[in-house]
Formats: sequence, structure tokens, C-alpha cells
Amino acid sequence: MTDQWNELPESVRTALVARGLDAWQQVYDGVATHNKEWRPLRPPIMSAAAYRRFTDISATVARLILAACLHRASTAGELRQALGMPAGYIDLLDEDLPVTEDLLGGVRADILLADGTPYVVEANIDSALGGAHDSDGVAQRFLAAYDGDPVLDGIGLAAPPSAVDARYEALRSALELTGTDRLAMIFTTGGTYPGSQDGLAMIKLLEPFSERGRELGLDMRVFPVEWLTLDDAGRLLVDDGPIDAVLRMFVPQGTTPGPGLDALGAAIRSKTVRVFTPTASWLLASKSIFAWLWADLDSMSADDAEVVRRHVPRTEVLSPDLRDRAIADQGRLVLKPSGSYGGVGVVVGPEVSAQTWQEALDAALVEGGHILQRYVSVDRLTMQFVEIATGEVHEDAVPICIAPYLFGGTPAGAYVRFAVPGAGPVVNVAQGALTSGLLLTP
Repeated sequence: MTDQWNELPESVRTALVARGLDAWQQVYDGVATHNKEWRPLRPPIMSAAAYRRFTDISATVARLILAACLHRASTAGELRQALGMPAGYIDLLDEDLPVTEDLLGGVRADILLADGTPYVVEANIDSALGGAHDSDGVAQRFLAAYDGDPVLDGIGLAAPPSAVDARYEALRSALELTGTDRLAMIFTTGGTYPGSQDGLAMIKLLEPFSERGRELGLDMRVFPVEWLTLDDAGRLLVDDGPIDAVLRMFVPQGTTPGPGLDALGAAIRSKTVRVFTPTASWLLASKSIFAWLWADLDSMSADDAEVVRRHVPRTEVLSPDLRDRAIADQGRLVLKPSGSYGGVGVVVGPEVSAQTWQEALDAALVEGGHILQRYVSVDRLTMQFVEIATGEVHEDAVPICIAPYLFGGTPAGAYVRFAVPGAGPVVNVAQGALTSGLLLTP
């Protein structure tokens, strides 16, 4: 397991848990979570070399995803059709937009470990990559809790570069922002992010995020897409006036139609606002593209093909001719909707009955747009938790997903999620998993 807990001296482990017990409430204050029962008492700890390995794998897979798309399409509309998505499936999609490296403005690969080997099981490619604000903050607050401890000061713990800062710098570069450009992060009140349904509460919660943008020289605020309007000149309006640029922080798929979304679309079409990133980025997050990677092995360099074989689970687009084999190989497969996110619709073959598996396959064949991916038997993280109701400390071995960010190609931070005691195999915040930042050793 990449987490270094079991390699640390007993004195260090004892100090980490003790400091965590003192600080967990402050560390997780304001962190979005659906879980009301558990909090972790420490962050996962990884060597700086292991972190670089994860980000290198992520960057290679992202580059190969773009190459696979370019083998099949030159525009967003052509790519949508190649992926079998109906018109309108991606919100605000410019069908004529060229498929270029610009669509890789934000990448967060979800990495599972099996026998210590990293496997990229999904690649989220978009500007709306959640968790950066929370994971940066958790890592920094744990570090602050350790400051001055005579045992912990000597082991050289550090946080990775800030994902929040890296995204700001990537959008500044991509949109060529100046200090006079007015920027807004636009979110949706119709999403699953905990607490996002209350627009005013989210604006208040994310004020530190806005303040960090202002510290970096950007004229920054946050605002819900549902509240957007246009002025008489067709400029996009938030509460304090027109804006020049948008950091889009809602997934452009199934957004509830309304005047605010219409206003954003009109401003994009009239080019009165610049957006990081175009919604075409989300096309590259389709899980079907992992099947393309395997289909394209012969056209790759030997090094690239080895990355796919070693670090991308074999993936196929589900079709009727695969049904019998999928039933026979249930214990070695995972069924996933190609276009969903947040763990929605994922069926893990080894975790369900034969009847449930067959019913899921048949339903997926009727619906279309699913993949079969080789099951990864996930390494477990030994984690210490506090039970909120009792204050008792529990230790358990739980599944973990490590998702480093790349913004404008620059590695930064990591969105770490792990299950809690007694939870199922899918590591997802919407299903009760906890989030954390990551700390590194030299």
C-alpha cells in the first residue's frame, strides 16, 4: 500500500493520532460531506516520489485519451457522435469546436491500487473537478495541527502544491485574464455537492476560495448558474455587475434548464464571456474512451502501450455479443455507465448476486452506453477514525481512491477518498466516503 502508515515509527503514529484527536473538528470544519458518523484522524501519507509517479501516469493517460479522440474526430460534434451520445447530451456544447489540447485544462484521474500497482479506473476531464478546495484545506490544517510537535517536526511532512492555486493559474493563462477582468466561479444549486442546494450558504462557504483568487490578483466571486441574467448589451450578470470570465464548476450534463443556464449559453455564443473550460472537455471524460485506448495499443509507442496495459484496467464497450462472456466472468468485471459520474450506476461483479448481475447487464444493454471494466481488487488503507457520536477511536482497513489533479498540465494536490467502517466497495462521497488531502514525505 502506498500509504506509509505501517512504515512510520510507533512514536510518529502515536503522535499523529493524538494530534488528530485534538484537531479533527477544526480540520473538517466547513468540509462538504454526506457522512455524519465518522471523521478520519489523519490524512494518508505518501512519499514525494510515489506522488510524482501517480501524476506522471495521470498525465500520460490524459494525453493518450486526447490522441484516441483525435483518431476518431476533429470537432466536438464528431466526438459526441463517435461516443454514441445523442444531441443535447452535453449542455452548452459547441459542436464545431476543434478537439485540441485546450480541452485538457483540468484532469483528475481516479486511481485505485492493487498489490501496490496504480490503476486509473476513470479520468475526470473538465474544469468542474470537485474537492480541490476541501482537500487543500484538510492537508494544510492537519499540517498546522502538527506544527510544534517534537516528534512530527522531524519527519518533514509537506503538502503537495495547491490544487486551488494551480487551477487559478491555468484559467488565468487559458483565458488570458488581466487584473481588470471580472471572474466568477459558477456552480449549480441542483447538484449533489453537499450543501450546494442553498445558493447563499454556498457563496458564504466558498468565500475563502474567492479570497484566494483575489490574493492571486484575480477579481473573483462565486455565483449560482440559476441566478445568472443578461444586461441590455448581452453581458453576463452576477449580483455585483457584469463579468468577463467564468470558471465553470458544474458538470455540463443534465443541468436543470432555466433562464440562468440560457443566459450563460447566450453569453458564450455571443462571445461576451470567456469560459474555463468549454463543456466539450466533458466529452473526454467518457469511460468508453478507455476501450479506445485498448483498441489503439498497436498504434502507440511501446512505452505508452505499456502504461495502458499496466495501469488502465482492460475495458470494453458493452454489446450483445459480450453478454454471455460477461455473465461467465462476473467475478472479474465491473459494469459502468459510460457517461455517469459520482459512482452512479456502477455494479461491481464480485459484490452482487448472479441474478443481480445478469439483470444489470440486461438493463444496460437495453439502455446502451455502458462499459465492462476489469475488476481491480483494491488495496486497503489502515485508517484511524473517530466516531462522532461517542468520541471513540476505531481503526479499520478501508478502500481508498487517490486522485491527483492536473491543471493546464501542472500536477497539484490530490483529492483522496476512502470508505468508512462497514461501508461498501464503491468509494464515493455521495455514498458516505470521506475526503482528505494528502501529505508527502521527502
